[in-house]
Amino acid sequence: MKALVNILILLAPVVVFASGAEHGGEHHIEIPKAVIYQAINVAILIAGLIYFTKDGIVTFFGGRKAAYLEAAQKSAFAREQAEREFVDIKNKLANLDNTRAEQIAKAKAHADDLKNQIIDEANQVSKRIKEEAELTAKLEVARAQKELRTQLLTDSVEAARTVLTKDIGASDQQKLQKEFINHIAEV
Repeated sequence: MKALVNILILLAPVVVFASGAEHGGEHHIEIPKAVIYQAINVAILIAGLIYFTKDGIVTFFGGRKAAYLEAAQKSAFAREQAEREFVDIKNKLANLDNTRAEQIAKAKAHADDLKNQIIDEANQVSKRIKEEAELTAKLEVARAQKELRTQLLTDSVEAARTVLTKDIGASDQQKLQKEFINHIAEV
């Protein structure tokens, strides 16, 4: 049907041209038979091309249409997804803006807690070091006192020995020995 309409459209100028010659009488133009045969041949050629290639052309353009529709669907889906992601990102940014002060306050509170914890640990460590230093000082003083006593006793014994050997004679020594023996006997 479409082919017939196409042929009529192609031949319409010939009909109009021929009818104009009938009405006007004096402008009679005769179309040579060769031109008419050529027009018929062209019409047959066009009809043949349409008849033999219409399925291929329809299939080709149908495939193109399907590809364009599929691409349009993919594009619409990608656009919807991008819009959703945009809304999500926009919401996240708004949430970040809204919670910024809260997050900063939390960070400051956490920093203050860490600061207090570090100060407490430092105080404990300094207290322990102080206690250890006091204990070490006491031990060193006790050791020094012990060494001084030992040295004092050693020096006293040596001084007494020196005094006894120089100042005490044999009679004084015998007298001391007798007193020592009497004192031991009493005990």
